[in-house]
Amino acid sequence: MSNIWSTEASALAIAAVVLALLGFLTGNWFIASLITLGGYIAWLYRRLLKLEKWIRKGTRASEVYEDNGFIGIIIRQLYQQKKTHNQRKRRTKQILSRLNQNISALPDATVLLDEELRIEWCNEPARYLLNLRSPQDLGYKINNLLRDPGLLAYLENPGEREYIELESPLDPNISIQVKKVSFGGNQSLLIARNVSDQKQLQESLKNFVANASHELRSPLTVVLGHLEMLEAEGEISASGKRSLQTAQRQAERMKELIQGLLLLSQVESYRLAPGEGDRIAIADLMAAVGAALGKYDDRDRVQTDYSDDLFLLGINVEIEGICINLVENAIKYSTPGKPIRVKWIENSRAEYVFSVEDQGPGIDQEDISKLTKRYYRGQKSRAGTTGSGLGLAIVQHAANKHGAAFQITSEPDNGSCFSVTFPSYRCLREDRQIDRVIQLADY
Repeated sequence: MSNIWSTEASALAIAAVVLALLGFLTGNWFIASLITLGGYIAWLYRRLLKLEKWIRKGTRASEVYEDNGFIGIIIRQLYQQKKTHNQRKRRTKQILSRLNQNISALPDATVLLDEELRIEWCNEPARYLLNLRSPQDLGYKINNLLRDPGLLAYLENPGEREYIELESPLDPNISIQVKKVSFGGNQSLLIARNVSDQKQLQESLKNFVANASHELRSPLTVVLGHLEMLEAEGEISASGKRSLQTAQRQAERMKELIQGLLLLSQVESYRLAPGEGDRIAIADLMAAVGAALGKYDDRDRVQTDYSDDLFLLGINVEIEGICINLVENAIKYSTPGKPIRVKWIENSRAEYVFSVEDQGPGIDQEDISKLTKRYYRGQKSRAGTTGSGLGLAIVQHAANKHGAAFQITSEPDNGSCFSVTFPSYRCLREDRQIDRVIQLADY
């Protein structure tokens, strides 16, 4: 700072000496002042022009120069800021380069889209999974390059489902799972994953379960027939009858398990398209549910509330299975004598919600997330009960197949509510509106 003051003071001292000399020599102090002041201004203007030229060229570090006056402070500040900016820029480029290398190394195809679905960036796997090339396809709308109708419908309204499965544009033998993730305001990421191996493994497992279950049905039918014949015999001891009854119960349980496995392999087979399925009347569906509950003595505590003008698009036997499983579970695991409320309602998003609410002992929070797993039963609420442990797994897979969401809410000692929300594209309604509350015991 002292050097700066000395430089500026020296300049002013020189200007004063020049002014004095010119004044004495010319005798005209006004002219001498103008000449001196003009020279001083010209000197400052020259320094400012040199600074402006350096700034205009981008304050390059290679062209920085020295100035011992006040201009030097500006030069040093700009040079330091430029140096810091360049360091940050280099670090950012290194981070982006590493990030780009890491994303490119991922086996999943990743495509960055703007709000108009134009491609801003894509990695190498997008070439062989989605047939997208960089940089040739950058700037093009993805719905102009990928013409799959299911993908186009998903891109327009991704909120209706979590992901979509389709064939790769390059190889129909490759199955890919595509998911759209929104971020940063109006931008989105399209992530495509090769799920061919997973699908083949799942298909093999389902075929094994279906074939094994089918093959077990015939010998089990024979066993049940012989057990019925033995039960009709009158010369069986009391202990023999008890053993016979035990064998019958276990055979019936095995039959129920086989039926559950066959139904589970059926609902896991594929996912329905939005317009796929039969037109199902909710009134007829609930009539079938009521008929299926005829074997329960306390079915009169099951009360339903629905509208006659509700219809669904789907597979009737699977939606019927959803309803029967949930209502039967409520009868088995709720407090005897307490009402069970079964409802079909339409929510604010034009979705149909099927719910079963009981006043049973409730379910521990740690069990809720596990109830849809095969063969799982809660440690407390379901202890001592019989069943295959497949009911809620079937409900979960059947709901997923129809694009529906299955939800369980419960608290210990406060009952439980099981609900299935069907997407709006599966919901139909007639003009007439007749609400009614009935009891399934009427059937």
